[in-house]
Amino acid sequence: MRARPARESLALVLASAFDMRFPSRRLTALLFASAVVAPGAALAQRVGDNAVAGAEDAFGASIGNERVGLYSASEVRGFSPITAGNIRLEGLYVDRPASFTDRLVASNVVRVGLAAQNYLFPAPTGVVDFRIRPSGDEPLLSVLAGYGPLGGGRLELDGQLPVSNTLSLFGGVAGFDDEYGSGADAVYASYALGARWRPTPGVQILPFWSRVDTWNREMAPIYVAAPGVLPQEVARRRYVGPSWADNRNVATNSGLIVHAPLPAKLGLSLGLFRSEQDTRENYAHVLTGITADGLATRRISRDPQQSIVSTSGEARISRILISGDFSHGLHASVRGRVRDSLYGGGGAYNFGTVRLEDPINTPPPAFVLGARTAEKVKQWTGGAAYDLRWRGRGSLMLGLQRTDYDKTVRRPGVAPALTHDSAWLYNAAASWTVTRRLALYGSVTRGLEESGVAPDSAANRTQALPAIMTDQWDAGVRWVMPGDLRLVAGAFDVRKPYFAPDEANVFREMGVVRHRGLEVSVTGAPIEGLNLVAGAVLMRPRVTGAPVAQGRLGPKPVGQTAATLTLSGTWATPVEGLALTFAANHHGRRTADQLNRVSTPAATIWDAGFRYRFDMGKTPALLRLQVTNLTDVFDWRVVSSATYDVNAPRAAALFLTMDF
Repeated sequence: MRARPARESLALVLASAFDMRFPSRRLTALLFASAVVAPGAALAQRVGDNAVAGAEDAFGASIGNERVGLYSASEVRGFSPITAGNIRLEGLYVDRPASFTDRLVASNVVRVGLAAQNYLFPAPTGVVDFRIRPSGDEPLLSVLAGYGPLGGGRLELDGQLPVSNTLSLFGGVAGFDDEYGSGADAVYASYALGARWRPTPGVQILPFWSRVDTWNREMAPIYVAAPGVLPQEVARRRYVGPSWADNRNVATNSGLIVHAPLPAKLGLSLGLFRSEQDTRENYAHVLTGITADGLATRRISRDPQQSIVSTSGEARISRILISGDFSHGLHASVRGRVRDSLYGGGGAYNFGTVRLEDPINTPPPAFVLGARTAEKVKQWTGGAAYDLRWRGRGSLMLGLQRTDYDKTVRRPGVAPALTHDSAWLYNAAASWTVTRRLALYGSVTRGLEESGVAPDSAANRTQALPAIMTDQWDAGVRWVMPGDLRLVAGAFDVRKPYFAPDEANVFREMGVVRHRGLEVSVTGAPIEGLNLVAGAVLMRPRVTGAPVAQGRLGPKPVGQTAATLTLSGTWATPVEGLALTFAANHHGRRTADQLNRVSTPAATIWDAGFRYRFDMGKTPALLRLQVTNLTDVFDWRVVSSATYDVNAPRAAALFLTMDF
């Protein structure tokens, strides 16, 4: 890690956060100042964040900077909902190339299996539903100060300010200096502004704006092994990249959400969003051809400015009819997006053979940059859904959508390539409440999803990949057990086109991948004071197609494992306000290359810490200590075929949260 004076980092963050050339940032400062001095009692906000206590199941939930469960926004049943474009904001469709900041969103939940049964227009890879920070009727300022987990620190402020009986403002600002397992670090600043306006009963209008600035993010190396080689372990927290390979990025999200009643007992839900990912400086550092004794070829690439800008949204009209024990929901939806991408044009320089632990101290070479590729995607989807609820007995959800997908790719010196796809998409889900404690469920879903971009190790790195058709079915049982424990167990089957590098190292479609498995979730409090979130996934991922039959591709997909286990919990000690926290996450051997010659070992990561809830005068406060990777396990993370990244070593983080 290259040392950066603390005063320099702090000055950078503060200068950006409160630059008076931008009126929105001035409003942020005024909002917090008002929240501090405004009279009246405040309700606790961030002090109450607790992912274990708030989790409905073990399939994935995040609250603030806490996360529990088997799945996350980047991996569900072996696939990525974010890559697939299966993101929702307040339940509405959004195409989001730029990541949300925690200043805007308070939490997210993975909707999969039983949790997706009554979710409108679900997706095969699961849906991640983000929730915007609440804005209540009393002034509030939440402050989080933290140190760690790998050096550095952070300061986060989130506030709400009621202006009238119908209007409340919310916002946040934060600055932090992060370090990663590779030793690379980065400086971040994030900010958000929004409002909740209820002009008349039943009407809510929610405009928002947010931005994340990233400076000086050092480009950690990507490790690409020679055929049949698993690289030897490398030292973590030791940056071996050049001081000049720093990335600069700006991520912006803004939008408007409206919920309102319409005549004839109809209801309107409307979302219009703008998401911009602006990568102003971008490098890739690849150590390739790694041998068993730790030799490799160092290659560093630099790109001209890359950008992805998307305008998206959804308009939904609903009618709910209630008759006795039956509730009938009729829904019509129109979704759309227009995404413009600018990528490619990078130049690379080969620095020759090096050892993995050798740092690079040479000055930057003269990279020769080329023209970029411009890509435009237009997609419109119209659909209708029927939602039946039978009180105490079960539910039925049927959905049908028609989607039209157009892509235009303009590569330098080549005629534009046009792609048009139209498809019918469907979903059906049913649940049956057998007894008060026992319920059965099942569903089938077809979707059209994005497949991401080619990885940095590929010859066509950063190239956007085509949209793909995906299919999924699942079925299972929910059982409320004695002792306030809730069990959800089910089977699933997901099928998609499979992408991998070919003989020319071009990352493209190479077959069909099928993930079949069993998943189990257990949550609850078996004894007083003990809260548990436990889960397991046992999976059989397989690839089929001509390349597999010809021996050019192995039958096991890269990066997948047959077993994943998780356990998280809190135990309230006899000391008032003090709870111990613990977690264990295990994965089995992961297939590491596309010919199935190499696998990474199984690994179990243990975490532990405590939460101490107390009052500083009249101010609610929470002191939280978390130690991650207690046993300092080294675990190669599989990025793509024979391509790896390092995990984080043992680290500690201390956070103090106060609600004023």
